[in-house]
Amino acid sequence: MEIRQLRYAEAVARHRHFTRAAEELHVAQSALSHQVRRLEAELGVELFERTSRHVAATEAGEAVAARARRILAEVDGAREEVEELQGVIRGHVSIGALLTAGEIDFPRLMAAFSAAYPGIEVGFREGTAGDMFGYLARDEVDVAFAMLAGSPPQDLVVERLSEDELVAVFPPGGAPAKGSVRAADLRGHPIVAPRSGSAVKQALDEFFAEAGEPLHVSLESGEPFLLRCLVAGGVGAAVLPSSLTRREGPPVEVRSLRPRVRLPVALLWREQRHTSPAARAFIEFARREAPAR
Repeated sequence: MEIRQLRYAEAVARHRHFTRAAEELHVAQSALSHQVRRLEAELGVELFERTSRHVAATEAGEAVAARARRILAEVDGAREEVEELQGVIRGHVSIGALLTAGEIDFPRLMAAFSAAYPGIEVGFREGTAGDMFGYLARDEVDVAFAMLAGSPPQDLVVERLSEDELVAVFPPGGAPAKGSVRAADLRGHPIVAPRSGSAVKQALDEFFAEAGEPLHVSLESGEPFLLRCLVAGGVGAAVLPSSLTRREGPPVEVRSLRPRVRLPVALLWREQRHTSPAARAFIEFARREAPAR
């Protein structure tokens, strides 16, 4: 018994017609009829009553057709899964990237993903949380990492993977003696800050607003590591993710904020957008590799 024989018999039973079944399956009618006869010979029973005017399935034919539908559904499902896996191997995923945030080391994560899925081409876009929302809305990326200082757009799926604490960063020798600082303690320092649209800048604005202190920004940059370099060079103070201060780089002094400010780090994708096999593979990989929440 062959799969194609079951497919042919199911189509004949459904159409009650050999010609229409052959047309649907894109095979010659003679070939279809031959395979159906072979199946009948193997089973030792007629599956169809044939007359010059019509074709009708026998009781055995109806039973075989019903079984064939279930079998063919499983076969087709297996084929789709294999094709999806093949699609992953040859796929492409575009990712909105962060240098580092919380316990997520993005460069290391991507190196591990590329090793696990060498056939997937990966594209990157970088930017602030606001940029990531825009990339996702315009289908410029499949998934994006972002720190969140507020509620993201409602059409996004939010998978929280980690969190990061914001800290005050000072030039070497320029930090207050106490271990934590309030907004008022930063008032006398020129502030270098991430550009508008970033979660850190939004949280910084809220931190000063809740304290009733004015925020005077002397310089903005979209590159957080550049801000650390500027602070190390004595340009001013900054509020940055703690993870950024732990990376290798120019020395700075760090103080916690009072009250503390922690921001979630999440993986985002659009709920209503078709998620490609490559994107699904990356989402599952990020879930597995992310630190325990």
